[in-house]
Amino acid sequence: MTAQPITGAAAAPRPADRPLAGLGALVRKDATEWIRGRRAWVIAILTTAFMVLTAANGWITAWVIANLPDGAAAPDPASLVPLDNLLAAVGAQIWVLAAIFAVGSLVVVERQSGTLSWVASKPVSRSAIWVSKLATSVGMLAVSAVIVPTIVTVVAVVVLYGAPSPLMVAGLVLGMIAVTAFFAAVGLAAGTFLPGQPAVIAAGFGAFAVIPVLVGVLPFDVAAFMPTSMLTWTAALLTGGPASIVTPVAFAIEMAAVIAIGLNRMARLEL
Repeated sequence: MTAQPITGAAAAPRPADRPLAGLGALVRKDATEWIRGRRAWVIAILTTAFMVLTAANGWITAWVIANLPDGAAAPDPASLVPLDNLLAAVGAQIWVLAAIFAVGSLVVVERQSGTLSWVASKPVSRSAIWVSKLATSVGMLAVSAVIVPTIVTVVAVVVLYGAPSPLMVAGLVLGMIAVTAFFAAVGLAAGTFLPGQPAVIAAGFGAFAVIPVLVGVLPFDVAAFMPTSMLTWTAALLTGGPASIVTPVAFAIEMAAVIAIGLNRMARLEL
């Protein structure tokens, strides 16, 4: 009797060969590690403290001036406008630095410990591994580095100066999340290329530092094309300010390019 080939069975892909196979299980695993670990708590506490102190600087300066003895040299008065002090806290961009540090170890440490190889041996795709880390990082950083610190900072601003525009606050939060997502993707993509956590963090800082340099040295205006411009673009959109379509389109292209680089390298990575 001659054996007959089973065409359908031979063509059926293995679970790990499907794009994003096992993504749900990976997201649950990575989210659990974020929730049970200390990383999110440390980010939330330090980012909140830094932003609140930055926002309170105007009030502190005013208090110091008011309590100086007669004849003493007084520092320059600071603005007591609510929005100015909120923008000072957001503009310090401690939340970007938190994102750079937070994702610096997610791929590299698992590569070095063998955890990444073990996970990749399961019925999951490599693309799903990388996408899961990006999705959970963005989600947890949105809460711990952006939403919680901004809420506490806004409360401090309201107590010290008055209430800023709710639409402006909402726009800033959305822009902060977008920028955080970009730098999280940069860090995760760098983690598939570079050999250690310090190198990955340095790559994130390099990307963070080079953007304002490019804006300053190029002979034409490229600010609207930079991913960090999403911070002010969303706020302008919600408050009726000038919001060019160039910025979100450029951001989408840049984000897609970083993701494509990370996925392509992840697929070729030797584990």
